[in-house]
Amino acid sequence: MDTVILHKENLNEFLKSLGDIRLVAPVAENGKTRFEVVEDVDKAVIVLDDYTASPKKVMFPQTETLFSFKNSGAGFDTAAGTHPPVTVVFGIRPCDAKAFTVLDPLFSQDKEDPYYKEKRESTILVGNACTEPTNRCFCPSVGGSPGSTEGLDVLLTDIGDEYHVEIVTDKGKELLKGSETVLLDAPKDKRKAKEEVVGRSLAKIRRQVDLKMMHEILPGVFEHDMWKEMAEKCIGCGICTYNCPTCHCFDIQDEGSTATGRRIRVWDACMYPEFTLHASGENPRPDRSARLRNRMMHKFTYYPTNMGHIGCVGCGRCIELCPVNIDLIEILTRVREVINE
Repeated sequence: MDTVILHKENLNEFLKSLGDIRLVAPVAENGKTRFEVVEDVDKAVIVLDDYTASPKKVMFPQTETLFSFKNSGAGFDTAAGTHPPVTVVFGIRPCDAKAFTVLDPLFSQDKEDPYYKEKRESTILVGNACTEPTNRCFCPSVGGSPGSTEGLDVLLTDIGDEYHVEIVTDKGKELLKGSETVLLDAPKDKRKAKEEVVGRSLAKIRRQVDLKMMHEILPGVFEHDMWKEMAEKCIGCGICTYNCPTCHCFDIQDEGSTATGRRIRVWDACMYPEFTLHASGENPRPDRSARLRNRMMHKFTYYPTNMGHIGCVGCGRCIELCPVNIDLIEILTRVREVINE
């Protein structure tokens, strides 16, 4: 693995040197940080110390046109959705990069999803190691780390006045070919500094959850009253799913008129009552306790059983952003307590 050094004062020059590509980065807008396209590096306010924003929409847009149609008079003309340009996602957290490796088998198993695949193959991930984890982070519990390179092409680690830059993949190496003027060889002391930063970051992560055999334990409490107790506070807002980097439920809708229109894929959420509502009026998950149970079962039983990955990367956004303080770690801890009663 190649390593180099980037002085912070040269960050904008580095971003400009990446070439004629679409740059997506966490930028501050109206008091919030979101991953957005950066048109002008010098004018954008790129924020690298805010952990709330997820770049999931780069690979899996909240609204995506699958195809459109238009009545030309002689018949219907159809057009596929637009092809994604080569994109660099800069400043992505290791947990979010890992989330894409979790989603990959879902969008490639059985029938490959061409929309996801095309964006995945044309996207380069430049990560930013976590140096100040939040009080809700628990990535080590799910096999992650503040300095993990899993899913990344390049990883930057803040070591003071400089970034330690790890080139992880061939895509990453190719990306940095035009950046030689701002990248310096990394001496051993800089590599050691990077390891110390990651070590200190790991030590700051205090929250953890025991997931040993959880995929087998959860079905054993399927009918337990604990789900009603845990779901009493839930208001069904769906913020946990919309901000989760691995949640991937979607709906397909047609919109337009007889003359023109399009078919779109839009995010959906299993925490909404309409998600499982049948045309007959029957709903197999009629209340919030059933929906909360399904969310936990999906992430920690169904997904690892079917896809080989736990459906959670330990970012803790669902914990931080829940307006009624429902805590995923507390739920899983309660599951283990119930089993041991």
